[in-house]
Amino acid sequence: MGQRHQAFLIARLVPSSTRGNENKAYYRCICALDHSWCYGRLPLAATRRFLNLLKKPDNAEIVRDEIRRAHGKYSRQYRKPNLPKMAFPYTQFLFIQALNMDIDHQNPYASGHGLEYTLLDPNVGCFDHDNDDGITIIDITEPLNPAYCYSIEGALLDAEGYVRHEYPLTGPDMEARRKMYGSEIFDRVEQDVQHHIASMKHERRIPVEAVAEVWPGVFSQWEKPVEKKSPAQLESPTSVPLLTDLALRQLIEQCILDSNAEPLETLVDMPGKMDAVVATVFSSKTLPDSSYPVVASVLRYELEKNGGTVNLLSSRCILSADGIHAVISSLPSDAVKAVNLSGHQTLTLEVIVNVLTSFPKLVRFTLLDTNISNEQIMDLLYTQPQLFFHIHDFIHQALLVRDPPASANSPQSLPDNLEELLALHKRLSIGPQGFHSHTGRNYSGVLHVDYANDKFKFFPETYMESRLWPPMALSIATPVKPQPVIPSTFPDDSEERLRWLHRAISTVPINGVYNGFSGHGWLFAMEHHLLTEMYGREEVEEVEEDEEVEEDEEVEEDEEVEEDEEVEEVKEVKDVRESKYAFIKIDEAAHSAVLLEFMEDAWKAREEKSRATSGEAGKTNSGNPTLNGEGTSSRPTFPLDAIKVYDVRGFADAVKKEGRPRPSEEVIAAFEKVVDANPHPHPRDYTPSKPMLLMSPEDAKEFIPLANGEISFT
Repeated sequence: MGQRHQAFLIARLVPSSTRGNENKAYYRCICALDHSWCYGRLPLAATRRFLNLLKKPDNAEIVRDEIRRAHGKYSRQYRKPNLPKMAFPYTQFLFIQALNMDIDHQNPYASGHGLEYTLLDPNVGCFDHDNDDGITIIDITEPLNPAYCYSIEGALLDAEGYVRHEYPLTGPDMEARRKMYGSEIFDRVEQDVQHHIASMKHERRIPVEAVAEVWPGVFSQWEKPVEKKSPAQLESPTSVPLLTDLALRQLIEQCILDSNAEPLETLVDMPGKMDAVVATVFSSKTLPDSSYPVVASVLRYELEKNGGTVNLLSSRCILSADGIHAVISSLPSDAVKAVNLSGHQTLTLEVIVNVLTSFPKLVRFTLLDTNISNEQIMDLLYTQPQLFFHIHDFIHQALLVRDPPASANSPQSLPDNLEELLALHKRLSIGPQGFHSHTGRNYSGVLHVDYANDKFKFFPETYMESRLWPPMALSIATPVKPQPVIPSTFPDDSEERLRWLHRAISTVPINGVYNGFSGHGWLFAMEHHLLTEMYGREEVEEVEEDEEVEEDEEVEEDEEVEEDEEVEEVKEVKDVRESKYAFIKIDEAAHSAVLLEFMEDAWKAREEKSRATSGEAGKTNSGNPTLNGEGTSSRPTFPLDAIKVYDVRGFADAVKKEGRPRPSEEVIAAFEKVVDANPHPHPRDYTPSKPMLLMSPEDAKEFIPLANGEISFT
């Protein structure tokens, strides 16, 4: 049952075997999602949310890099080697968020069952799944210029064509809907439909030949010949350079030869001149080391225009490692907030460390498609974690994964900041299996959404059931207020909502607890009891009083009621279970010692079982726990004094002592508001919940696999 809708991402990829057509790219499906209840306006809203995220330049850069890394790895559609379900973890994370979540104060929306649980096989047909309400297709080959379409029973539709299947403007269905809901509600819904249509008005529609290349059996009958441009159309007009441009180029070339940028400083105050200098300097992709004073001068000029970002991508210019080091060292340390060195193949770890240590206000460092390997990054994170304590977004493919990296060296940390934990105040986890890990190190960013808003109504209970909420909350913070990519067509959209819709997302939450038990790692745990929060008590099974006595036994209570009154059913009520939270720090040495002891015991247990099987020993101790059938072992006791729990202010003080930026007072107060008030609006009457309590070390032990008995070895 339901109103099933599938959504697909397609892109042009070079297949693993080109058979003579070397480097020729073909369209194929790279992601397939299933939604059990998505129809009418919902697919349009989801598409709009995804395109907002995709067109954010910071997000588009990561999506483009995932596509780059997929070239030559997979086959064309329907062929082998197949493309795995989660081959594009970052892109799919954006897509799943957009399809299933909308933090809207007026109309909040939450659905879904987690990242992996909504994925479908991307190698099969687009209508090979149970479908009730059509499909969505989005082409992300060029993330900043995507295209979309919808399809019902093989017919390609734009936004209006799709939504009018559910909300027709004429005919008996329209009249029946108006009669059912009344004119006022009908008109309000129609206005919202028109807003959704308008929101997609300027988006490109996927040409039919593109979807026919992916699924020819479905769309080939709709295929149209591709219009080929004539040579005259392809030629671009040739412009004759002005004498002033030639003079400027000669000046810049001389400055590069002389390794002297002083003659260019006189152009800063001349309108348009420095922009021309920037274009001229980077028109030559490969620059000698003597150019670094000129490049540094250009970057200093750009710092003032772009809010502190150093764009030194290889697509702009190629410098040696020494040249990059010299340019970075000459920039004003307090002015740089973001550095992008993507594409360079001559980098060294010394350059990386130089960037991390030169700019105290650095919050974003991007290293996509470089010669710095995953192993080098993970080793640096493990051996020198303090280098990253002030970084909010560190973007490298080693960390853009859903499963823990094989090296297992990355320091585990909490979300990037505290205010994003407002998103977790309903539920982050009930146990270790509910955790999602993040490699962020700076806890001071700001998430511009008020999660305690009293207009949420049904939303708390909805997203309590959504497994997408914890990983999304770990990824949506940003240290800089994002600006909308396009204006909204919805008149009620607030500024903070627009910032959220166009947020930058820099990571993929790692599944489970990952290195949260290292000395530089933290855990945030929350035990939230929904039933208690809704009604102020916990109800258990109903018990009829007359079942508790024998049939021939007199019931004393009968003397207190009239003879014709039946004995009422009553509810047994247990003590209220309080909701709790804690920031948890595990003593690394103690955890390692217990883990080592447990592993040694496990190894001895295996040997004992092996000897017993061969007749060299007696039976094993059946009273000890079994380790996945491999043997038996007693479990070491985990010391409670190795578990430290902190409230939000204690946590803020502790991270400051570690050398990290202390979260602002504003952020701390916002978090305290959530845990103190703990509001959970519900349409029914209920007893207001009490403030969340701080966990004890005994409570926190339940979130530590080694301490609570959930860890095992094969």
